[in-house]
Amino acid sequence: MDQLVVQIAAAVTTRALYPDSHPRVARAVAEIMASMESADSVTFLIVGDDLVVGQKVQRKATLSHVQFVQLLRRSGIERLTLSEGLTEEEGHAFIAALATGRVPEASAHIILGRVEVGTDDEGKDVVSHPLSLGQLESVREAFARFRTDKRLPLHEMEAMVWSFIDSMSHSTRAILPLAKLKEHDEYTFIHSVNVSLLVLAQARSFGIAGTLLHSFGMAGLLHDIGKLMVPLTVLNTPGKLEGEAWSIMQSHAEQGAWYLSELADAAPLSILVAYEHHLRYDMKQAYPILRIPRAPSLASQMTSIADAYDAISTVRPYQMARLRATALEILQQRVETFYDPLLVANFTQLVSQGPEVVNDLVSS
Repeated sequence: MDQLVVQIAAAVTTRALYPDSHPRVARAVAEIMASMESADSVTFLIVGDDLVVGQKVQRKATLSHVQFVQLLRRSGIERLTLSEGLTEEEGHAFIAALATGRVPEASAHIILGRVEVGTDDEGKDVVSHPLSLGQLESVREAFARFRTDKRLPLHEMEAMVWSFIDSMSHSTRAILPLAKLKEHDEYTFIHSVNVSLLVLAQARSFGIAGTLLHSFGMAGLLHDIGKLMVPLTVLNTPGKLEGEAWSIMQSHAEQGAWYLSELADAAPLSILVAYEHHLRYDMKQAYPILRIPRAPSLASQMTSIADAYDAISTVRPYQMARLRATALEILQQRVETFYDPLLVANFTQLVSQGPEVVNDLVSS
């Protein structure tokens, strides 16, 4: 189905550039026809920002998936069924309509319609992907192995962040760090999960949703990936880091950004946040050192606030956790220097709305 989505999006782009009789258009439609030969029929549903195929949400933020959803939505199509027997004439007409901004016409083998989202007895969406301990364990193990194999299961991490979002949408309480994990996981992983949740909560409170919300969550999860390249002797140093040790620690932002930039599937926002999350709101010197000072992006500022809050309020190898109120007080003291006053005020409201731990995020 991924291949078919890519082919339809590519065919529409080609048809927008060339007339229907052009060989490239004919070849693009022929590729769609070839893919349909191996399937009796396929139905695509557009639900919000999600693409659903066969009761499964295809949550991929690739350009082709985003373009496909936008093309259908622009034409008012929420349901598209392509059935066995689809002809080249039907394919050309359908692609031409999408490419020229017209509403496609239904035919014998192309069924168009609307979607009604059903709910269960508790009012939740039927299509749901609750967070499981198996997902968390798989990503935790990847963090633990990273120092030796330098590999990240990005697709598993993306699925985990979508589960975070699903869990948040089904919870009536604020989404705060998963303290249950602190009993058996290493700090870098716990911290990354907590920061991702806190960034999602902030972004969601400002109305950010869908794939953009997911990008914010992934950026929060990957913000400190560079620390897995810092020697453990430096990470676990008690007290204040100085000299060479501090320089090595500072390098984690650049190292993380460089590493992510070399991954084909890494989102640009994750690379940016890995690089920027220690920059200051007032643009004064921080790290990495910029030739031309600038303010960090919104996602980086949200990550910076979540990063500091969790670092202060979480037990670390060399430091006991402090109270939530103390962490918030420190953030407020750094308003207009390190942090945006509006974002800190909003964050304070978020973490004050509910209990310190939300246990129902993780299914038993």
